[in-house]
Amino acid sequence: MVESEKFIRFSVSLPEDLLKEFDKVTESLGIQGRSDAIRKAMRDFIVNYTWMHKGKGDMVGSITIILDHETTGIMDEITELQHRYLKLIASSMHVHLDERECMIVLAVRGKVEDIEKLNNEILALKGVKLVKYTIMTPGTELP
Repeated sequence: MVESEKFIRFSVSLPEDLLKEFDKVTESLGIQGRSDAIRKAMRDFIVNYTWMHKGKGDMVGSITIILDHETTGIMDEITELQHRYLKLIASSMHVHLDERECMIVLAVRGKVEDIEKLNNEILALKGVKLVKYTIMTPGTELP
């Protein structure tokens, strides 16, 4: 939170059960108060809307992949994709989950359409069990 920010008070009507759940989650995360939690939730909502509905511009984020490393050729295909998208992938992490499954996390930076293309190519690979990607706007574009 920036000290020079101007704050505006407003009221919101919510079902009681929703507010109780919100307060439980806020407390369990250690967030200090509803206002801070609502600001965080609103920023997340805006970021998701921005990349889902506008799909333009530079974004940062991660692509998390769960795969069966014993699937023939999967590791070579993942490595090939990482080399092909070298300018998009800032970093990668490989985690062994058990004897068969691995998790790979790719930190990405670039155009939304390029990140989506990479995500879809990964999703199409035989041996990939799950792909989850998160995209955010970099910098201070959001309040």
